[in-house]
Amino acid sequence: MDAAFGTSPFDRLALDVPGAQVRLRPHAEDDRVQVRGFVPGADLDTARDIFDRKGISTQQSGDQLHVYGEALSATVDDWRWRQEHHPAVHLDLFLPPTLNVTAQTPGGAIDASGLAGTIDLRVMGGSATAERLEGPLEVRGSGGTLTIQESSGPSLDLQWSAGPVRLEQIESDTTTLQARSAPTTLRDHRGQVSLSVHGASLKIRGVAGPCEAQVHGGALTYHGAPTHDTFLTAVGRPLRTNLPPTHAAALTLTGAQVRLDDTFSFTGEQTPHRIEGALNGGGPQLRLRAIQGLAACRPQ
Repeated sequence: MDAAFGTSPFDRLALDVPGAQVRLRPHAEDDRVQVRGFVPGADLDTARDIFDRKGISTQQSGDQLHVYGEALSATVDDWRWRQEHHPAVHLDLFLPPTLNVTAQTPGGAIDASGLAGTIDLRVMGGSATAERLEGPLEVRGSGGTLTIQESSGPSLDLQWSAGPVRLEQIESDTTTLQARSAPTTLRDHRGQVSLSVHGASLKIRGVAGPCEAQVHGGALTYHGAPTHDTFLTAVGRPLRTNLPPTHAAALTLTGAQVRLDDTFSFTGEQTPHRIEGALNGGGPQLRLRAIQGLAACRPQ
């Protein structure tokens, strides 16, 4: 499959191809869209048969270009055919960088890089990767990995479950993540961030901006020198915060157990379940709360 289109009437690419491995890349020409499809290891006739069987095609409708296909049925005939052909459909799409994209590939994977339009990805039972994006990004998915790195869009809106999440080198006005059974790592982030993780761990390192994070049923580990208000909560598991020894903050530390390393200069009140006062003279608010667990603050 190899199709090319002019983009003058298009505002959005809409893709819906179950099970496909999709790559989204910028086109060398700002007014062209190119769609290339192939099946690794298959000859031309077999690849055509697979594309026909899955009904993969393109269609122009108003200001949208559609790329769509169908999931194979659960009939015995289709099951036997899948066992013989192992149909792994790959689609490479080359787009004007600012073209908006809505893409879903249930049971597949999406890899988007170098784009600046609004990107909306749906990958239930698959994986998603985004690199060097400059526009708003929304992702919904489960089952595989979610990786976002080196991106600078104005907003990230993420929901992921049952697979690891890795967010690195991001600059965004707002980043929001809701994750379930998804071990999460956030590293080198500029901008406001709000994280909610259920049933898995959360590791945060290097956030320059307001930060609010809640973890239920998993450990929360923070490394950094927060320059904005930072609120961290862990439910049922430990909360461990690692700061430079001279870092200044208005500290509130609460939990079933609380520990503040003697390396820090601290003035304030300390009880078995609460520590509140000025860390190294005071600074932005740093609220650390562990519900039914340990809340600890120590030097990094």
